[in-house]
Amino acid sequence: MDYWFIIILAAASMIGGRLIIKSIKKSQDKREDYQAIAQQFGWSYMREKASDNFGHYDIFSDPADDWTLKIVFISGGATHGSVTRRIDWHSPSGALPEGEAVLGAPLPEKTVSVLQSGGGIGSSLTKAAIKGTMYALGKTKFSLTLDEATAGDPGGIVLASSGQELAMNALRRNEALAQFRETRKEVDVPVIIRDDTGLTLRRPNVTHDAAELKAIVELGKDLRADL
Repeated sequence: MDYWFIIILAAASMIGGRLIIKSIKKSQDKREDYQAIAQQFGWSYMREKASDNFGHYDIFSDPADDWTLKIVFISGGATHGSVTRRIDWHSPSGALPEGEAVLGAPLPEKTVSVLQSGGGIGSSLTKAAIKGTMYALGKTKFSLTLDEATAGDPGGIVLASSGQELAMNALRRNEALAQFRETRKEVDVPVIIRDDTGLTLRRPNVTHDAAELKAIVELGKDLRADL
């Protein structure tokens, strides 16, 4: 009995060791790919560990500009199974003195109809669903209020804290954003956030494609120019 138990432990140890080695190699290969992307576009690249050591940030930046692009990976650790993956493009430009405003995708016609004529309960449930969707996509605050004037706007919906309802007016007509939306799935289009730290584009769907990373950077710069 003891003999077989020792064999099983040895086999498990070998398999576990191989998996660890494979994981380390995969991580190293990815870092090399990112470094190549940075060199291709004249960016800088670094990897930064998360503060709890259960994840990391692959960070691109431009030595001649103030933006950063982070590919975020946060693990739930040993006790939690959840994993966070997203892309954050950020520039301190366009910072609000206080509060927050968020620009999301235009609403479907049926959703707009419910908001405008669905009655109290229907409208409340729809607003809650919109807030939930925006949180899932952009990790936005539930305390933000939907600006109902933007419900049927082709430039997108706005959620904002009190007094910041107009903070996204300059961005809702951005042609680069409209083109970006037309050529991608909704999950591949960043949620746009303005707060006291600046302008952020947050995309829940991670990509390692050089052209797509470049497109996100260019979109962020184009939106920033409108501010």
